[in-house]
Amino acid sequence: MNTTAINRNGWSAFEKSHPKLAKMLVQFIKFYLFSLLVTLLQYLLLTFLPGIIYRATDWCSIPCQLIHLQFGVVDTYVFNYPVTGDALGGMGYFSAFAVTLLIAQCVNFPMQRNFAFHSHGNIWYQMAWYAAAWIVITVTCSLLMSFYVPVCRNYLPPAVYNLIITVINGGVQMVIYFPVYKIIFPEGEADRD
Repeated sequence: MNTTAINRNGWSAFEKSHPKLAKMLVQFIKFYLFSLLVTLLQYLLLTFLPGIIYRATDWCSIPCQLIHLQFGVVDTYVFNYPVTGDALGGMGYFSAFAVTLLIAQCVNFPMQRNFAFHSHGNIWYQMAWYAAAWIVITVTCSLLMSFYVPVCRNYLPPAVYNLIITVINGGVQMVIYFPVYKIIFPEGEADRD
């Protein structure tokens, strides 16, 4: 008996003895692979889009510091994009970041809904909850970024800086999004009118 047959028989046995866990593992693997694809898309967009905005507009010379927060000795902004004199600062970089996230979510939503979770729930309901989750998660990740991005900006070249931002944001988002998707993308649910 070859290894493929043994693996297939082993998975079949596992699937029969733990059907819910097996289904969740398959969903997680699909979710993870789609998330990696979207993370790659985000990295590529965040690598090139800031430079395009920098060359086409003067937005990088406009500071963008939104939602000021103070936690004891920590004094920061949730969205902190001061002018840096290059494509990595100001409203230009914030715009590139926001457009990148929006494009990524427009790709991610249908892939996760249709292929990872096979959901047939009410799309408007799911889009509303997805958008709400996206906003909360984006604000959370941006708050975390306000602590480590200044260090990255000062010591790393842009390609490495963008890679670190993408990996950390992608990792945090994957940990939060999977349980959220399990809730908003119930498998096999009929469309509600």
